[in-house]
Amino acid sequence: MYRREAISSWKSGKYVASIGALHSLLGLLPSAYRLTISSEEYDNITKQNLIAICQQCNSENNYSLTRKDKLILQSISGFISGEQTEQVWTCNECSKYNQVTKTKFIQKVIKQPCFIKVIPDPPARKDGMLGRTQFHIKFSNWFWLALSSIEAQMGRYREEYQPKDADMFDIEAEIQDGGESLE
Repeated sequence: MYRREAISSWKSGKYVASIGALHSLLGLLPSAYRLTISSEEYDNITKQNLIAICQQCNSENNYSLTRKDKLILQSISGFISGEQTEQVWTCNECSKYNQVTKTKFIQKVIKQPCFIKVIPDPPARKDGMLGRTQFHIKFSNWFWLALSSIEAQMGRYREEYQPKDADMFDIEAEIQDGGESLE
């Protein structure tokens, strides 16, 4: 019912009702399967990370968290390269310098669609004509991300839920199908 209401409200431009229906749908899930609504947490999980591999110890370092410096080159090296300085970074594990030009980098990206237990906050509507057109696009993207994430959690719940008396359900189904009762 809430899924139908959310989609119907989204189609008719009733964004607040659509958000309310999604929240109600989310509230039907047990607490272990509920999503967290936080833009900051979502951005931290889904942001692209550039990983630098240390040339000395082969450890993986998040490049944005490493210390970066410029070293002044010796006159011969500077003359050959045509540069006065060289970019280096410090490994977080072994604390040794690595040349940026000789470093192997790995771009870590979460593949889409990803079903993590976090969704961003719904977008806020801004005043003016430009805000209205942009808002619908942003809201639609957020809406389908939220709905698909909630649906994924519902699927996980259905998959992991096992009735305690599975045999009782088989007996009831057999009786309903016209089988004989055990009484």
